[in-house]
Amino acid sequence: MMDLVMEMNWNLIIIVIILSAIVAYIGDLVGMRVGKKRVSIFGLRPKSTSSIITIVSGIVIAILTLAVLSATSQTVRTAIFSMKFVQRQITELTSQLQSSRSELSDLETRLLENQQDLLSKQFQLAAVEGRLEESETRLKEIEVELKTAKDDQEKALASLASLEEERTRLDMEVNALRAESERLREGLEYVREGRIVVFAGEMIAQTVVTVNTGGRRPSPEEVTESLFIMARTNIAMRSGTDPEDVKISLEPGSMEIIRECCASDGGRVILRLIVSENTVLGETITVSVSRHESRKIYDRDHILADVGGIPAQLGPEEAEMRLFTILRSVNFRAQRDGVLPDPLRGTVGNLSASEFFDAVDTLTHRERTTRIIVKAEDDIYTEGPVRVKIQILDD
Repeated sequence: MMDLVMEMNWNLIIIVIILSAIVAYIGDLVGMRVGKKRVSIFGLRPKSTSSIITIVSGIVIAILTLAVLSATSQTVRTAIFSMKFVQRQITELTSQLQSSRSELSDLETRLLENQQDLLSKQFQLAAVEGRLEESETRLKEIEVELKTAKDDQEKALASLASLEEERTRLDMEVNALRAESERLREGLEYVREGRIVVFAGEMIAQTVVTVNTGGRRPSPEEVTESLFIMARTNIAMRSGTDPEDVKISLEPGSMEIIRECCASDGGRVILRLIVSENTVLGETITVSVSRHESRKIYDRDHILADVGGIPAQLGPEEAEMRLFTILRSVNFRAQRDGVLPDPLRGTVGNLSASEFFDAVDTLTHRERTTRIIVKAEDDIYTEGPVRVKIQILDD
């Protein structure tokens, strides 16, 4: 209530009251004078004239009040002089308000629909995110499976390469066996006519030419004599004859190879006597000389094979097969590393039957998983032979 009283325009109210009092006072004075003088206006009675003056005074008061209010208040001027305009504006604004309210209602309806759509989209987004998370999890699983598959593929390719290498090696052995079989078949023809003591391509002797303790190389004659003695001894032991009865002749050019070897200042050199053709007992054996550089291939106790995971209590046949496979791999490895094989048999060493079957017997009596290690028995050079020792241990 006090706020309403404080907000009233007291200056305007006081001015209006004062003006109204002044005009009323003036009108009263004029009316009294007119009444005393009994003045008549428009031929009216004095009393009527006094009433007219009073009315005019009231009109003047109203006019002055309106004038003051109009002069001091824009709102009053608008209410008096622009009421119809204001009413039209109010009508238009009311119509606009109603239209705005309708639009607001439509917007609220659309907002509600959009909120519902948003809620639906949020549900759909949550479902899509769930499926995306499942897809990512599945993708990770597939990546792991793919990596495993790639690893398996690499292992399979490595195994395939190993098998291809094994097949190539076996093909070489098969070809060598076929060639040996062919030589044996040809030798049978000679057997019908006489006893064959050596076959074509067979190595009957070899020696290593190097600087001796005196600081010099042996002479060609010494080397030739040494080769012939070894060859005669080997053939005599095979045929049961005396070494003096074995006749050997060199092919043309072989002696030149021996002389060049003895005159050279190089390191170790291997000279081999190779039989030129199948020879029957009693005939002269014609041989050629082959030359090869010699170097150390393996040190003593060098591991040539290390195979684990061999089951316990193997049967004799399976034990023989496993041991034979390991020794065959040693033979192939030694040739690959530079050891010269026997030209006829294709081997680089030998193992006594007693050592072989002792190892087989040990394998058959093992009660635990076994590991087989094959080591070089001594330093091994290009000329061989590859002498080995077999160790059978717990795996």
